[in-house]
Amino acid sequence: MKRLHSAVTVAACLGFAMVTVQAQQRGGTSTPRQWWVAKAKPGQYGANRPHIKLPDLKARHKGEATWMEVVVNDENYHAEYHQGAPGTKISTVMHPDTREFYAVMEGQVRFVLEGQPEPVAATRGSIVNIPRRTAYSAEVIGPAPALWVTANQQNFKTLYPISDPRPAQMPGFTVMKIGLNVTPGLYAGNNKPHFNLFEAEKDPKFNGQNVVQDDHMWAQAIWGYEKNLPPYDPNDKGHFHVGTAEWWIVLEGQIRHNIETIGDFTSNEGDIVYAPPSTWHATRFAGPGPSCRLAISTYQFTSLLEQPQ
Repeated sequence: MKRLHSAVTVAACLGFAMVTVQAQQRGGTSTPRQWWVAKAKPGQYGANRPHIKLPDLKARHKGEATWMEVVVNDENYHAEYHQGAPGTKISTVMHPDTREFYAVMEGQVRFVLEGQPEPVAATRGSIVNIPRRTAYSAEVIGPAPALWVTANQQNFKTLYPISDPRPAQMPGFTVMKIGLNVTPGLYAGNNKPHFNLFEAEKDPKFNGQNVVQDDHMWAQAIWGYEKNLPPYDPNDKGHFHVGTAEWWIVLEGQIRHNIETIGDFTSNEGDIVYAPPSTWHATRFAGPGPSCRLAISTYQFTSLLEQPQ
């Protein structure tokens, strides 16, 4: 016992923690096992903020018909919140190597995706999923402005059609013509061109689903009611991810969070919440419901590092 105690003491001094690893797996079951892990200092936000409230965003841009603000910018993701006035257009673009998705929070946006027979009419609760090598354009339609979040992998690149005006030169880059003979990206698994939460809720069997699945991009609509959960436990740390942040777009209702270094708070529809790597976080539905958060991480089936049992 003395030798084991010494090993634990040394591990703690080196920044190691004992955790139970619960992996999110496709099908089957997994047996929790305990491991040592080097947990970095929690709460390393960098340029990111733990909680971005939609009313605060709107207040900062009061009087602006069209605006953009970066809401996530880390080693894996670059995400922006946008408002577009009626008639605002996104000219045709294509990302050659990375997937992109849009979450529409308010208003109406019509997307034209290469390879799809019909335009996508995106409204509140819509996720538009655009694979790599798929050209697309979009336009805000209807009488009111639209709000949306767009998420890309960090350091994504963009191609513009030759039919459009030549893009402006950027320092350190040369704008030039290139050839790229590709077909639009394929949709597989739960990747679909369009998912709408409020349409999905009409199915009595709906309890949430993955909506974006790629090697380095994962998003899951987690849906339900607080009334169906056990009582809130302030001592429940939840879990953390050792190699990636997790962040959320609140698609509906309210979500309660307990994030290490921040504490307990509640987010509302349209808010963005961010938990850095190696930071304990517990999230749950709140309010009368229904509630839904779009949970976003870097890897499919990211391992959940939990308190030892």
